[in-house]
Amino acid sequence: MQKRLQILYEVNSQLFDIFLANKENKINLKCVELIVESIIYLLEHDKIFIKNTMPYMPNDYKLKNHSLHVAIYALTLGYTLRFDKTELIKLGSAALLHDIGIKNIDKKIINKESELTPQETKIVQKHAQYSVDILKQNKIYDPYIINAVMHHHERYDGKGYPNSLTEDDISDFASILAICDVFDALTNNRPYRKHYSSFDALKMMMRDADMVNRFNQRYLHIALKLL
Repeated sequence: MQKRLQILYEVNSQLFDIFLANKENKINLKCVELIVESIIYLLEHDKIFIKNTMPYMPNDYKLKNHSLHVAIYALTLGYTLRFDKTELIKLGSAALLHDIGIKNIDKKIINKESELTPQETKIVQKHAQYSVDILKQNKIYDPYIINAVMHHHERYDGKGYPNSLTEDDISDFASILAICDVFDALTNNRPYRKHYSSFDALKMMMRDADMVNRFNQRYLHIALKLL
């Protein structure tokens, strides 16, 4: 498992390093598909893939690692929900590329060690639209992928962004990405705080006053059982 994951991380690193280095925002879509299909393959051949994988995940919130982790978590949820292969590839692609718009945000803001100002927060929130813009630059127009990437910060209570959607208007893919995105953020060190354990992170997501009405509760409880 450790060797398989090492290869997965190496291929993913190449994907993001090349993307971040080029001014044209070109994404190697064949590489994206390879990574997603590799994760699906591992899920199909290991019933407790996620539990075997988590001990080897680096505590590093760099874009490339965060993106891969969210893809692994999202595909695990999608596989458990019995999404078909086509749905899984779309979900995995959306997860792997959900934050690519961060490239257009000032690194000083992204790496800031203190609380963001309201103005800085608004700048960071633009990353969802930036991500969609980059996807379209790469001729990715699939509505399921575009919707998931655009709305992965929406909340069931309507307090999310960019469109303040509520429960009935948030897609299944976006709901899954929202859970996986926050879980990985909580379980990794950030410039302004240390990481939480998986147990504490899920407990916060279920009980914290600011999070209790944020997520799809069915998917969140499935995630709890899986992890």
